[in-house]
Amino acid sequence: MSNMTKRPWTADEIAFLEQSYEAGTPTLAIAGALSRTGRSVRGKAHSLKLKHHGQVSHLYTQYDDHYIRTYAQVLTRNEIAKSLGRTEGSVTNRGRRLGVVFKNNKKNSKYEKDHDFFFQPNLENSYWAGLLAADGWIRPESAGKTINQVGISLKLTDSHLLESFRKAAGYTGVIREYNADGFPQAELRISGVPQWISDLQYHWNLTPRKTLTLQPPNESLLTQGQLMAFHVGLIEGDGHICIKKGTLKVEMVTASEDFADWLEQSWAKIARAQPSRYLHQNGTAHYVGLFGANARRLCSKLMATKTHRLMRKWDIARSEIAKYN
Repeated sequence: MSNMTKRPWTADEIAFLEQSYEAGTPTLAIAGALSRTGRSVRGKAHSLKLKHHGQVSHLYTQYDDHYIRTYAQVLTRNEIAKSLGRTEGSVTNRGRRLGVVFKNNKKNSKYEKDHDFFFQPNLENSYWAGLLAADGWIRPESAGKTINQVGISLKLTDSHLLESFRKAAGYTGVIREYNADGFPQAELRISGVPQWISDLQYHWNLTPRKTLTLQPPNESLLTQGQLMAFHVGLIEGDGHICIKKGTLKVEMVTASEDFADWLEQSWAKIARAQPSRYLHQNGTAHYVGLFGANARRLCSKLMATKTHRLMRKWDIARSEIAKYN
């Protein structure tokens, strides 16, 4: 099949591909019938978002394995997956079975990014620091390798936030979409940013494995406006704004007792009211909340920072605030 040349797909070929995938015809059989390579068939099927209904579609061919071995240290796993018409997770698992080490030496420098994005606190990066504190992660290393990665995963419906972060940070990489237990997710991983990791810890006390140990931001290094922007990011990540028993409710949950203490004190200052607080029955999750007029005061102050982006949450507060004005 080495004499096959790259050529545009015709409407008849696409129809044949769709019918064959629906019928579960083996990929290589489809490729032979169309005088194309398996890679070409999988790539086109991937671009059309076709689902193969035959178990054979999950099997890796000798060509696939050879491709993974050849490009494991040249391309990213996402690029390999697209070339083979597979998911990044599938390629990762296959690599493990083959004993392949994925180490792309140019990965960290391949995509542009603003390495000084978190160097000087401002409203913009304070907001993103808050969102990272709630829903993000920091990974200096992975599997014994230095990656210096900052990442965040959100529901696919909120992927516009990741696009905003990508643009604000000058990152030229892609946003990855995947399914987690049937729920569509969007994820942004930015590797090769040791300066970010240092700055996020210095200004906002964000560290790796922060779930149980998250600490309050360094207030002495931040303005009041920057702290407010940080709160906005927190709420958009792990917060809850809703109507409960006919009144507005704002609530945050955290597994860090120190962070819950700070949150309770900080909200009390902003809203001029003492938040409610209770510990979940599992003994690890701390809930801090405000209700009614107190919740409206908190939201009014936070929304004035002009950094909010997840309007599906804030529109609830906006409607309640307007009702009482």
